[in-house]
Amino acid sequence: MKKYILMLISAATINSVFAADIAITQGKDYTVISNASKPLPSKKGSVNVTEFYSFACIHCALLEPKLDAWYTKNKNVDLNRIQVVWDGHFTGYAKINATSEALKLGTNFNQQVFNATMNQRQNLEDPKQLQTFLAANKKLVDSKKFMNTYNSFAVSTKPQEYAQYTQAYNITGTPTVIVGGKYMTMPAQPDQLMNVIQALVNKVKKEQKIK
Repeated sequence: MKKYILMLISAATINSVFAADIAITQGKDYTVISNASKPLPSKKGSVNVTEFYSFACIHCALLEPKLDAWYTKNKNVDLNRIQVVWDGHFTGYAKINATSEALKLGTNFNQQVFNATMNQRQNLEDPKQLQTFLAANKKLVDSKKFMNTYNSFAVSTKPQEYAQYTQAYNITGTPTVIVGGKYMTMPAQPDQLMNVIQALVNKVKKEQKIK
């Protein structure tokens, strides 16, 4: 999914990096971020991996289970997800994202959100449609607990926060993954993107001396 046809391309010299037996190339597989105005949250001793995604993005739906499975097998990695907010759009989905993250609902729930949004053409930003969706997925989520969190002050601040991150990192397409607050992936098929993410995580671990 793209907001604009224009994609981020680094003007830096093309360099190849070998990690996890995978060759990745700056300018083709990833770019180096400079002067981001809003640093991403990070945990000491861990490599931050932040996925900018959208519940209206088929490529994000395909990537998510792969990324989650990869995350469970990686040591000292902190995975976060941010629903993009472009020009005030997707604020409701930003709250769904924040609620899912807070309650640790995981892939099974998120895949149902993807399915409802893209395949069933439901608008889960509409309160009535969201309630109907939650009722239909009661085996995965407690609707009362979900809505209490969704309507909380903490979650109410997330759309603005996500919009700031989206703008700060000039996110124009999804999925886009930032590794170590320094490296940004470029568009790729899910399997190749996972290879790039792994290689960049290994690179950051080496740079920061994280085991």
